[in-house]
Amino acid sequence: MKINFLKLGTILGLIIFGLVLWGCGESRSPFAGTYRSVETFAGKNYVELDLKEDGKGTWTVAGKSTDFTWVVNDGKVWIYTKSGAILIATPTEGGKVLSLDMTGDWHPGCPPNACTTFKRVQTGG
Repeated sequence: MKINFLKLGTILGLIIFGLVLWGCGESRSPFAGTYRSVETFAGKNYVELDLKEDGKGTWTVAGKSTDFTWVVNDGKVWIYTKSGAILIATPTEGGKVLSLDMTGDWHPGCPPNACTTFKRVQTGG
């Protein structure tokens, strides 16, 4: 009988721990929305980022989309691709502009000539 209570307690503890971890982090609300690159990517097409409030997003260029997940950490938008890449965007102008470090290296900001700037697209009427 004690073993069943121990198992139940362990399971409940893990569930509570998971809920606490899930609730951690900064709010995504200020950054959720659709963004478009200011300049063309690789001189060809504009890039669109769609950041949904649930932490899912899409990167679309030339009609092809890639799904990713995203979080806000230390005031920056962290994008996690399924292949394991991590891209870090630095928001400015209250989240209306994102500067995305395209180097794949860890920089405190976007290095010159390796950054793509996105502006929020106004939606609705």
